[in-house]
Amino acid sequence: MIQLCHPAPGTVQDKDLDWWAVNPRPDGSSPRWGPTNDNVEEMLEQVAEGAAICFAPLSMARYYARPDLSWVPLTDVEPLRVVLAWAEQTDNALVRGFAGVVRELSTQKPTGG
Repeated sequence: MIQLCHPAPGTVQDKDLDWWAVNPRPDGSSPRWGPTNDNVEEMLEQVAEGAAICFAPLSMARYYARPDLSWVPLTDVEPLRVVLAWAEQTDNALVRGFAGVVRELSTQKPTGG
């Protein structure tokens, strides 16, 4: 079963949900849907209880490290790409500073979880 950090199927864009669920899987199969949740903490509890699994970014493994969870890298799934965007007319030092930090960090190689 797969547990997602998203609402139940049919409540978000199907293509987005399929991406998060790795649907179809590399072998062509589809996931078996598990329980739904309202937040990350609920999702992690469901995973810790063995009711589900969750595909998550490396940053979650660092931020939500728990002794009752194992974080295993996926090697046969394309990595998540994230884009930072803001309104063109925004001229704000905080936004420019944040964008600079994101730009700097995005060029660094990830370290182990």
